[in-house]
Amino acid sequence: MYFDTKAAIHSPAYKLALIRRVQKRYYTTSGRIFPKLFKAMELNDANLKEIADAMFECTRCRRCTIHCPLGIDPAWPVSAGRYLVKTAGKAPSVLSMVAQVGVEKAKNISLYEGLYLEQIKILEDQLSNDTKNPNARIPVKNQDADILYVPIAGAHSIIPAAKIFNAVGEDWSLSQFEANNYSYFLGDIEAAKWFNRTLPFQVKSIAEVMAKYIEEGRIKLDPSVNPGTTTYHDPCQLARNGGVYEEPRAILRASVEKFRELAPPNKEYNWCCGGGGGLIVPPDLKELRMKTGKRKAEQIKQTKTTAIASMCENCRSQLVDLNEHYNLGVRVTSLIELMANAIKQEGRNSP
Repeated sequence: MYFDTKAAIHSPAYKLALIRRVQKRYYTTSGRIFPKLFKAMELNDANLKEIADAMFECTRCRRCTIHCPLGIDPAWPVSAGRYLVKTAGKAPSVLSMVAQVGVEKAKNISLYEGLYLEQIKILEDQLSNDTKNPNARIPVKNQDADILYVPIAGAHSIIPAAKIFNAVGEDWSLSQFEANNYSYFLGDIEAAKWFNRTLPFQVKSIAEVMAKYIEEGRIKLDPSVNPGTTTYHDPCQLARNGGVYEEPRAILRASVEKFRELAPPNKEYNWCCGGGGGLIVPPDLKELRMKTGKRKAEQIKQTKTTAIASMCENCRSQLVDLNEHYNLGVRVTSLIELMANAIKQEGRNSP
């Protein structure tokens, strides 16, 4: 972000200095006795406003961590700073609201079960119609399932996954919980934890699962149904933070007519799209998002592509805005949609 704005408040070093000054004021003898002499920071309204801007105008992309010669990871202090601001009641109101709604819904998930199952039945009918398979199912509360799929709420996330799981004959179940977790963006780690205990299964991205199906030959795909050139944007959370780089590319090579790498840098050095860290939520940050996303828009232009895919919902939302703002003329999509669309069906002719 600092590369585009040149504002000190967007510098990782400046953000960490703010946290150090607060720590010095309240947790060191010198800071408590001589705060001005040692540049210790009081938590008054003006200072909290500066801290809030510094912490929440950060995508937490960890690109600074990759390049730090001392191996410092600023994302963790920024998370602590966000929690400090949140507890003081100074976090972005929209972000706080959606986080609280998510927490309350999770606490009372049984109250929504009837409506949820009705909605899934509608999606199941759509799935059967799309796949021409009357036996296609979207199972919920399948306690013996091998895979529990936790989606972003919406048909665009559930139906493509259901097509893939049904095509490979997977024993799966759909979670009633959602993958959205806005408490994480507030630095509220305790509220962000789902079950607050160690679970006896491995958590994976669906990209890893999809790539495994392709590797094992469990699914037949026709890449010609996704014509043109498709590139890929590495989401900061999945790629830099999660280490998932090759699986999305394996999916694209099997699912689209032509895959082209995004103009460098990419993979672990990829530029953040500008919408991560919860920045996609507050409406008043859109101008900043468009400014910090300019480098990503320039990458897309250099790549000369028909479509750009990503595995992150926040990235996709940001890419849609960048596409419109910078007149890129590309189609923004997801890997799961492309792979589901490429599933070979009886009697379907390639375009």
